[in-house]
Amino acid sequence: MTTIPPDWALYQTYLAGELVYDTFMSKIHRQPVKPMSVGLLDVDTCIALEQLANVLAVAYFNPVHLKIDMVRYNESLEKYESGRSEKREQTLLDKFPPAEQVVLRTPSVIIDSGGRIIVWYLPRAMTGMIMTDMQCATNSIGHLLNDSITTRKATEWRTHESNFYPSPDGKITPGCINISPAWFQQGREVSAALKGDVGRNITTSLQRSGILVSAALRVMHPDLYRAGIKTQVRLVSVICNRRSPPHRDPKCRPEAFDIMTTAGVYHPVIMDFMNLGIKFLYDSGSMLASSCRLVRHHMHVEQGSRIVTAWYMRDSIHNFVGTPRTDYAKYGNVQRSDPVEQKDV
Repeated sequence: MTTIPPDWALYQTYLAGELVYDTFMSKIHRQPVKPMSVGLLDVDTCIALEQLANVLAVAYFNPVHLKIDMVRYNESLEKYESGRSEKREQTLLDKFPPAEQVVLRTPSVIIDSGGRIIVWYLPRAMTGMIMTDMQCATNSIGHLLNDSITTRKATEWRTHESNFYPSPDGKITPGCINISPAWFQQGREVSAALKGDVGRNITTSLQRSGILVSAALRVMHPDLYRAGIKTQVRLVSVICNRRSPPHRDPKCRPEAFDIMTTAGVYHPVIMDFMNLGIKFLYDSGSMLASSCRLVRHHMHVEQGSRIVTAWYMRDSIHNFVGTPRTDYAKYGNVQRSDPVEQKDV
């Protein structure tokens, strides 16, 4: 593990990760949480971290087992598989059919036939304070979100105007921008639009969210967490009131996780992991982690005010700083005190 000086801001992220991990382990082993320092973490952040740890433990005790080997599945994908071709996706479904269709509403972890963790589904993982932070972050970049919407080819769907809808109360500006909060903290060169007060405001607003996501990764994928600590660069997309057609994210490594968090007031939404045969109730306050290369996903929403932050890393950055590529996270490395009933899908 990379040594982090206690006077660095990153040290608080490290402490948050250890707090979540220790709380999670105490739930798994049904033992008291061992005393530890929380450094400069404030009360609201500690409450959010404890809630996250509790939901992670509930998910761990609710495994859903796929009858699909995702390593072989990944080998069948093309390098830049977009998930936008129905004909191509039908071919993959014929080769790797899901056993049945399932709708999940409770925290769960989804595992392939080789014991690899493919998805963490964590409804109610975030406190009201974290969701308020996400709201503040979007308020500070409303003009950037508005400018992000394009009228170019509809195939460039992520920012195309046809995939956005207005907020009924006008509090959310539709749009999608990509930033790196750590870039500001390290004094790196950034877009002129994100310099000054705008950059500082969004960095401050996303600070707790970033700590929470990093701490979740400490449990979900320890090797990827350590790689992120060493790299000290995490990217985030802020997405407001956007429909998402069926797609994949080919830049995501199959072994890695993209982590999405939601906030806002909107009607119930279903996230559909189409090639796995699994749908999730995707309410405000949810956290969902998966390899968006392996999972073809789709979500349709038409009303309300909905914010998503999608946190991710890029293998090219890890390669640049010499961080070894991680393997898949495996289920079962944590020894439980009693057996868990398995649900096959």
